[in-house]
Amino acid sequence: MNQPKIRVHLADGDYFLRIGLESLLASSQEVELEDVSSNGNDAVEAALSKKPDLVLMESGISNVCSMEATRRIVAGSPEIKVVMFSATHDLETMSRAHSAGACSYLAKNSISTNLDAALLMIHSGNMVYSKPADAQRFPVSSVNSYDLQAQFLRQTNPRGRRLLNALANGYTNSEIATMLHVSEGTVKAQLAKIMEPLNVKNRVQLAVLVAQAGLLEEARPTLPLTSGPARYATPRA
Repeated sequence: MNQPKIRVHLADGDYFLRIGLESLLASSQEVELEDVSSNGNDAVEAALSKKPDLVLMESGISNVCSMEATRRIVAGSPEIKVVMFSATHDLETMSRAHSAGACSYLAKNSISTNLDAALLMIHSGNMVYSKPADAQRFPVSSVNSYDLQAQFLRQTNPRGRRLLNALANGYTNSEIATMLHVSEGTVKAQLAKIMEPLNVKNRVQLAVLVAQAGLLEEARPTLPLTSGPARYATPRA
């Protein structure tokens, strides 16, 4: 007995690439191209209405960005698997896509030859991630949220690590600003920039991730004498 084809919705704002992918998917023996959208808002509406098995989402789609479109689709129909594809496949972008709810992330340069096989694996419950261009090692077929978050944190530059270590040791934004010789507003902005792709909501969650990633140093950062003694309190939420 023949297995039903995988129902796919394609969301891609690049006309020429979209035409090529439509042709590729139409010729597949495993996939049924159910619908096509050229912007994020249409993709969300069509996906929630027709509930395909997979949404193949191009990362640069407009109107509603691919990250937000993915969040809306997954929130509205958790059973739909969103597969993002892009010419940009660095670790930070892939981490953001995973945090938004994408179950897989494919490099554009691989989909012309491997798309059928990848979609079959994804539909069967596997996660497929192309190797990031900026990472020497990356688990392709089995990636969980902690792996991605830890990888992201370990790529933080030395100044960022000092900030994270201070936060995890209970220092306030004001005290961290004094240590790093920057304004308190700069500290808040840097923390927000780190927290957004990790999909964490507060300082406590970020501090836990820092410790789990093995970045928490035993030696506490030092403050000038005028700032008082070092603090070891739990980070403020």
